[in-house]
Amino acid sequence: MSRILKRPMFRKGGEVMEGIMTGIKPRQNYNLGKRVEDYQNVLRSSMGQPVGADPIARFLIETGQGLVGGAGADRGSKLAEILGATEKPTQNLFAALDKKAASDRSINLQGAILGIKGQQAIDAAKAKAQNKFQKEFSRDRQEFEYLKEFTKESKGFKKSINQLFAKPMAKYLAKTSKDLDQVKAFKGKNVQIFPHEIRGNKPEFKFDEMIPGTIYFRPDQQNSMFERDPENNVIIQYNIFTGEKIKEIPIGG
Repeated sequence: MSRILKRPMFRKGGEVMEGIMTGIKPRQNYNLGKRVEDYQNVLRSSMGQPVGADPIARFLIETGQGLVGGAGADRGSKLAEILGATEKPTQNLFAALDKKAASDRSINLQGAILGIKGQQAIDAAKAKAQNKFQKEFSRDRQEFEYLKEFTKESKGFKKSINQLFAKPMAKYLAKTSKDLDQVKAFKGKNVQIFPHEIRGNKPEFKFDEMIPGTIYFRPDQQNSMFERDPENNVIIQYNIFTGEKIKEIPIGG
């Protein structure tokens, strides 16, 4: 009998994967990455250890008690006696293993569901944050922020072109200037604010400081851009949206 009890079916420790236990190991049916695995571990921890003896230990104890107590002794041969003694313990073992497998499947399923929902929540939060970011840094938002900055009270300080023309400058910086490179007549050219000097609360625009090849924005004429043509001694005025030439202004005229 001592040799019989040393067979793989009676060994204890770790996963039992030999003899009558071949193929009994529960399968991992949900492999959704580390997030799912983390949820499964949390679920296992929250459920705690199973109540009752280890199924294999219980099987060995019940089998030993049956053999000592003579369970199955009326069956004749020693082998029949052993089979009789292990019949009920085997039933109990499989019932316990089935229960454990069902518990593992439940944990795996719940972990997968929580993992999916968790990822969906993360994706939704990212989308919301992205939408908020885009909204906060939209052109309308930037125009509002520029306007708020340019209209702040600044007593005792000389006003700038931004403060004197707060709305046109805010709109130009936040919106119009960003589309200039899409206009064929302006593409690739340097862009600047028209040269000027503030005298009191009025700007004096300086045509003689314009650099050829550069186009300029004048906030008092917010729908136009200007360029100096030294060969023809004129200032060219363009439509800021289309690049269409509006007129030529003689320098000094």
